[in-house]
Amino acid sequence: MKLSKVSIQKLNSVAELPSPQAFGLPEKVLQFGTGVLLRGLPDYFIDKANKQGIFNGRIVVVKSTSGGDTDAFASQDALYTLCVRGLERGELKEENLVNASISRVINANNEWEEVLACAANPDLQVIISNTTEVGITLHENDDINASPPSSFPGKLLAFLYKRYKEFN
Repeated sequence: MKLSKVSIQKLNSVAELPSPQAFGLPEKVLQFGTGVLLRGLPDYFIDKANKQGIFNGRIVVVKSTSGGDTDAFASQDALYTLCVRGLERGELKEENLVNASISRVINANNEWEEVLACAANPDLQVIISNTTEVGITLHENDDINASPPSSFPGKLLAFLYKRYKEFN
């Protein structure tokens, strides 16, 4: 079964599910990257903080690499299951969590204007990424006015400059 806002209401599950209110939370985080590390660490903690009523915000994810697409995220309303397995204080711990921290995924290569539109969001508080040292290399002649700029530093600078202009 694919996860969705509708299907999770029908689950008789052993998984921890998001509340319906989670889907209406404002977008407070811009995240460059769709990888498992980001979904398993910061996105997990944001979801956990939302479930405790602490953060109350969601993540807009920017897919900035050319491989793959955003269809898998869209087909599940950006929901995914995180399976936690391990030991806690010597006791076996196993839990399944349906994570609703991601609001949407934008492909930078063909939706760059949508990425830049996020710069006007007054609720935005945090930008995160999992870019490696190879990814943070500025390309020579990178144009921040390109749609999109070719490097991660170019994309980040274009976004921050747009936000600077938006809020003076």
